Amino acid sequence: MSPYQLTNRAKWTMTIVSMAVYIICAAWLVETYGASIFIAGVIPVSFIGFLFGTTGGAGAAVSLIFINVLLAFWLKGNPSATLFDGSFLSVCIILLFVGTLTGRLRQSIENRLQKEIELLSRERYLSLLNDMTRSIIASTSPDVMMGVLIKDLKILLEADDCTLTRWNDDLKKAIPLSPSATFEKNSRHFEIPSQQVSMTKSVISEGRVIATEDVTNSPYASPEIAGHFRPRSMLGIPLSYGQIKLGAILLAYHTPHKFTKEELERGEQAGNQIAIALWNAQQDFELQQRLKESDALTSIARALSQSERIGLSNLLELIASSAKELISGAEQAVIHLLDEDERFLVAEAVAGIIDTANGKTKMRLGEGVAGQVLAEGTTINILDITTDDRFIKLGGVPLFHSLMVAPIISGGRKLGTISVQSSLAQVFTDNEKNLLSTLGIHAAIAIENANLLESTQQALKETDSLYQINQGLVALNADELLSAVTDLLQKNFGYYHVQVYIIDPPTGDFILQAGSGEIGQKLKEQNYRLPAGSGIMGYAAETSASFFTNNVDEVMFFLRNPYLPETRSEMAIPVKIGGQILGILDIQQAPPKIFTNRDLQIISAVADQLAIALQKAGLYEDLQTSLHHEKTARNQLVQNERLAVMGRLLASVSHELNNPLQAIQNALFLLKAERNLSLQGQQDLDIVLSEAERMAAMIERLRATYRPIQAEDFTPVQINNVVEDVYALISTHLRHNNISFEFHPDPALPSIPALGDQIRQVILNLLMNAVESVVDSGRLNVSTKYIESNSEVFLSISDNGDGIDPSILPNIFEAFITNKERGTGLGLTISYDIILKHHGRITAENNSAGGATFNVWLPTRRMETP
Repeated sequence: MSPYQLTNRAKWTMTIVSMAVYIICAAWLVETYGASIFIAGVIPVSFIGFLFGTTGGAGAAVSLIFINVLLAFWLKGNPSATLFDGSFLSVCIILLFVGTLTGRLRQSIENRLQKEIELLSRERYLSLLNDMTRSIIASTSPDVMMGVLIKDLKILLEADDCTLTRWNDDLKKAIPLSPSATFEKNSRHFEIPSQQVSMTKSVISEGRVIATEDVTNSPYASPEIAGHFRPRSMLGIPLSYGQIKLGAILLAYHTPHKFTKEELERGEQAGNQIAIALWNAQQDFELQQRLKESDALTSIARALSQSERIGLSNLLELIASSAKELISGAEQAVIHLLDEDERFLVAEAVAGIIDTANGKTKMRLGEGVAGQVLAEGTTINILDITTDDRFIKLGGVPLFHSLMVAPIISGGRKLGTISVQSSLAQVFTDNEKNLLSTLGIHAAIAIENANLLESTQQALKETDSLYQINQGLVALNADELLSAVTDLLQKNFGYYHVQVYIIDPPTGDFILQAGSGEIGQKLKEQNYRLPAGSGIMGYAAETSASFFTNNVDEVMFFLRNPYLPETRSEMAIPVKIGGQILGILDIQQAPPKIFTNRDLQIISAVADQLAIALQKAGLYEDLQTSLHHEKTARNQLVQNERLAVMGRLLASVSHELNNPLQAIQNALFLLKAERNLSLQGQQDLDIVLSEAERMAAMIERLRATYRPIQAEDFTPVQINNVVEDVYALISTHLRHNNISFEFHPDPALPSIPALGDQIRQVILNLLMNAVESVVDSGRLNVSTKYIESNSEVFLSISDNGDGIDPSILPNIFEAFITNKERGTGLGLTISYDIILKHHGRITAENNSAGGATFNVWLPTRRMETP
């Protein structure tokens, strides 16, 4: 520690101690060494002279001479001899010389040190000032530049806090730009009202550096500054470039500070140099900002020319992002558009931080700043939302303090607003206000282009849909037409679900005829139906009028389909011809999409075309049914005629064969009576007789089959018993061929009036055909069932064999039709004829898993014999 850094108290303490030590030592040694010991006073005199300078050294020498005189008187002996001794006088002179010399030496050293300190301080000041100037010029970001500048200013002028304020000459207000860390917490949104005195206003109005050593009693600083900044002393430096007032530098000291002339000069010099650098940087920033604005507007214009490819939502996001990037201080940009009903402003594009109090909230048209902007058609800049009555809080506390809103208007039609916000107050300028208005115009162009494109595309979709439906009118299959229409409407118009219901005449229920997508397919497979009069479709059917809603929760008679949980809007259009309702076309939509009157017009037109198509399809279906019945009847007549001809032929042939066969049998019986036949001859004769008897029996069966039937020939026959009898007949054959047999009889199966032998022959033919079609480990399934509604007995015989050749399946019951190598093709023909004589039906079909099934229906009540 240097001597000039010691306090006066410390210096005086050290002086007293050194003098006391000298007195004690001198009083002890003077008797031994005499007056020569007084030369030791050089030590305290030199020490004191080094502490207090020339005056202190001389005063210490005089004081020590006086002390030496007292010591001389205090000693025993002759004090006059001691005082006037030559050595004593020499000591006094030496003490005076040493005290003066030491003081001058101390003064010289102190002056040199002070000059070195001043030089170092000046060098440090110039270096920091140069660094600040370079950082301002080289900085590409105003925020970074301000941060560096504040830090360097605090170091340069040895202040505790520092801030830069911008002077708004129009508003006569000082706005903090970049406070230091300790000041920021209390002054982030602080501003000085125009009617109050502020340090910024004072230094700008007087155009000079103002030093305030006591802020609380200063006429230059308002109480607000003292309350927020909490300094004891302040230094205000104006920032002016010519006649242009930029603002001020405010330096704060937490302890009382006495400002020197040098500090004031340095402050003024720093202010001038920083003002020049700030002005140049501001011009450069403004030039860069203009270039950025030009580039952004060019990008937006290019995007507008490609709006069809880019899309409206992306365009609005681009405009919002451009607003946030181009407008300095903007932390969030939001584009609000009017909803379909033009009652609310809804956020469609947001850039930056999300403020739930403004960014995503619906705003009712006519309220707050946005309402005033749309009403007046002008841009409004809210400098501070806390003091401006035009701002309305919507819910929570806003995160911003500055708000600027521009209208989005096209040809007098109000479309919405574009706004920017900042957490700082007094941020946005008039130039930025004009820029936001320009961006609002671009947003209006984008929306109009998108609306025009959407209208054109919608018209094309509608035209295409109606054209395809018109083309579908030539299709006479109702199911195919309805399925195509539902899928087409869902695809072209983006509906959530489209379905068509047909009204069931007996019950009035709605039966799903066609549905769009996978959900429609599931509902169709489940034979989905709705009770008559239920839901919105029931209401539309009862009133015979179209009905739609965009909020199904408000409709008391709405019935939600569990497969369509997201439905919010529903439209039901009757499909009718004249006054006859053929069905209901039902459209459902999910948020955020809703129905419009345009949707109602298009779907009504589709419903009218569907009615015509359904009517034509119905007529065509009735015609096809009539033609099918006529063809079936004609085929039946032809088949019956064939069977009758074949029956007469077989009866004639059997009659002609019966006479020679009887003659052969008689001759064989006579031959058998001969006794001289050999054993081999006897055996051969038995075989011939056996085969002749079998042929006779076959001919008898043929004659019996085609012999005219009388009513009394029919007797009650239990089909279950006949199946059991036939199974007993073929069971051995089944076991040899390893074929399983399953019979599922109906225990309540009634008897039928029938010719037992002929029914047995039919079942035997069918089972043998099945046996011949299967291989080893095959399976036969026989089941019976009573069909009470038709008073019929149903018999089903199926196998898992090779099935029936599809080429002969349609004619399987005609004579001589077979794919067996050894078959005659008469077994199924005879069976068909027998079933027909019993007023029954028989069909054949191939199973999907392999094999074939024959189904037989026989009436349980006696019919008139043919």
